[in-house]
Amino acid sequence: MTGLLTDVMHDRADALDAPDLDVAAMVRDGEHRAGRRRVVGLVGLTAASLVIAAGITLPALLSGDARDADVSAPVVSYDLAYAVGSTIHDGSRTVETDVRISALVQGPSGYVVADPQGRVHTVVDGESTQVGQLAETDRGRLVSDDDVVAWVDAAGAGTLSVLDLATGDRVDVPVAELPGEPVSRNDAGRIGGAGAHVAAVDGRTVYVTDARGVMAWDALDGEDPALLAAPDGVEAQVLDVRDGQVLQVARAFEARETDGSTTMVQVEELRVGPDLQDTRSLPGVGGRLSPDGRRAALYDLVSRRRDLPSYDTTVVGEVSGDSWTSVAPRGVDSVLAYQWLDADTFAARAGSYTADSAREDLLSCEASTGDCTVVVRGVPDELVPATGWMSP
Repeated sequence: MTGLLTDVMHDRADALDAPDLDVAAMVRDGEHRAGRRRVVGLVGLTAASLVIAAGITLPALLSGDARDADVSAPVVSYDLAYAVGSTIHDGSRTVETDVRISALVQGPSGYVVADPQGRVHTVVDGESTQVGQLAETDRGRLVSDDDVVAWVDAAGAGTLSVLDLATGDRVDVPVAELPGEPVSRNDAGRIGGAGAHVAAVDGRTVYVTDARGVMAWDALDGEDPALLAAPDGVEAQVLDVRDGQVLQVARAFEARETDGSTTMVQVEELRVGPDLQDTRSLPGVGGRLSPDGRRAALYDLVSRRRDLPSYDTTVVGEVSGDSWTSVAPRGVDSVLAYQWLDADTFAARAGSYTADSAREDLLSCEASTGDCTVVVRGVPDELVPATGWMSP
């Protein structure tokens, strides 16, 4: 299985008889096979099983119509970057490091990487410096927006670490000091458990989820974290935040009558909006927002014969509109967008599969047309894309 597949896909398991290709995995950044209005049967569920994020809504999260392009943060343009071994490939440049790289994010001032042991390093001006340790090495993640990088560190009982590559400013907040009921010390940092998980970084605002809900704050400027209010009875899973627009999977439970008995089912829907309540539905199961928050590259999961893997379809469009352009290069079975390179261009993984062969490429795609160019043809197993997720 290629490194990219394990970085951007996690919870899918489909059989492929020959070759023995593990196409397991649906989006490693915690996007748990959320389907648009997909229903999962849950019998005998109690109200206590719902996780509801309650609190205040941050006034800084502006609606799309309220955002002023003249005061929005400038959009940085990146080349498609990836690492192989200890070498970072960034467009036509290569950066040699003394770190075997298993996770990577890029910023204007340099890179932050993690090695197979989960040790976090900055790479600035060609020099590598260890700055932390991921709380989890199997599902750990670096999350960034330009030069601001955040992760859950193993220090103490679990610490949220936020670093500005440009200035060197850093703040470390113990998980136990976050608002609400404290989480278990044994679970601090666990993704999908009671511990903390960095969901997104938007400018200097860090979004963190744990058993208490979704929190957001500018930790570098000394602000206090605030719980974001979600609709009653809804669990919000934040996937991405850009320029105040929040991409989320909203989960709620509904009662369904089946053969004379009542069954509780979970309904999941992809949504976007300036907060967790003022939202609109989007097609697909996940995706990424453009740096200015105005566009989204969204993907969906399609199943086919048991002897072939499921595949991803990707569409791109304005989050405020209803028109979506399919991204479907000729000769490609599967396309999964995983990173925006600027406001008009995004990177995607493309797969071509048959019963006895498989090939994956990295693409650079134009949002306005959906046209793509192959940047890396034939992704090697050890390639690590700039998603921030740990690769095996």
